Amino acid sequence: MSRRVLVVTDDPAVRRALRDTFAPLVAEWEATFSSGTEAVKHLLGLRFDALVLDAHLPANGATELLTEGRRRNPSMARVVLAAPGRTEVIGLVALAHRVLPRPCPPDELVGVIQRTYSLRELLNSPSLAALVGRLTTIPALSAVYTRISEELAFPDFSLATVGGLVAQDLGISAKLLQMANSALVGLRRPASTPSQAVRILGADLTRTLVLAVDLFSHYNPYALRPFSIEALWEHSQAVAELAAAIAVAERAEERVIRESALAGLFLDIGRLTLASQLTGPYKEILALMRHQHLSAVAAETRVLGTSHAEVGAYLLGLWGLPDGLVEAVAWHHQPSGCPGTVFTPLTAVHAADAILQEDEGAEPDWAYLERLGLRSRYSEWKGLARERTSAHVP
Repeated sequence: MSRRVLVVTDDPAVRRALRDTFAPLVAEWEATFSSGTEAVKHLLGLRFDALVLDAHLPANGATELLTEGRRRNPSMARVVLAAPGRTEVIGLVALAHRVLPRPCPPDELVGVIQRTYSLRELLNSPSLAALVGRLTTIPALSAVYTRISEELAFPDFSLATVGGLVAQDLGISAKLLQMANSALVGLRRPASTPSQAVRILGADLTRTLVLAVDLFSHYNPYALRPFSIEALWEHSQAVAELAAAIAVAERAEERVIRESALAGLFLDIGRLTLASQLTGPYKEILALMRHQHLSAVAAETRVLGTSHAEVGAYLLGLWGLPDGLVEAVAWHHQPSGCPGTVFTPLTAVHAADAILQEDEGAEPDWAYLERLGLRSRYSEWKGLARERTSAHVP
């Protein structure tokens, strides 16, 4: 059975191009083309798996359609096409899963639609829903993070205000400075105060780094033994640094480099959540890993029916983080499950995680790297890890 995609545009040239894009995919995607004024009728009549929307509809047409589509079918993949530099697109970012340039290369558009749909499907699986239902609480965002996020949302946000908010929490302040001065960010000069770190990092990077630190800072490391929060945080930082270096080596876009690093920090947030809220089952998982030499994913799936990767992706989606991060966390152990043939943050994070756990028998998903034509690059990425290890040795 083919999936349904609703394509909405009032521009004849864009419509012709999109018809050509979907024509070869008729067996997989049944495309319905609509004008902006007729699109709501289609949404009322059929259930679509994806919505591809031209941002440049009259009045607030794009905003209204995205809002209605999300209300009627939250799991529908929502992709927006927008000409670069158009200010009205800013308001659509929060409503869409992905925003792509218009015109968009057909292969890129199809790849994004397939990955976005697959991610929505993964996050709505019954096994994940059942596990999330067992969690007593969803990890909450602290008041400090919320206030920082609200201040950074203003175009003219105050560096002094944000720095002062960061400084209120010594744990967040110390870790933010540590990351701001690490190879992860690569600052030309060290930051010695929270305000300096914020000035150099910028709003988006500061917000996401504070979220990562905030989440790790609110757990008692002694209460979760033998699970080690310290080891998890150190590994996450190492993956973040190496993933960013791999993305740089592949000459990826700045957005991909940044999301590769940030996805590394959130890589195992699902493990932290499971270990803290399902302490009994997770001790059973750790015992299986230790005595039967199972991987974390295999042991978690045996005991819980799903793994920390899906739980982590669910949480990131709940907190509104970009799809690139959510995708990387969701499939970082099994990237072959994610459609696509191009380098993404998932590629960087999966490779970095495998390289850093090679001593424990980890291997990359060779079939995935073959599909992307990157198998031969893996040895060079391992060299980057050795270089970074040497640089950290005093």
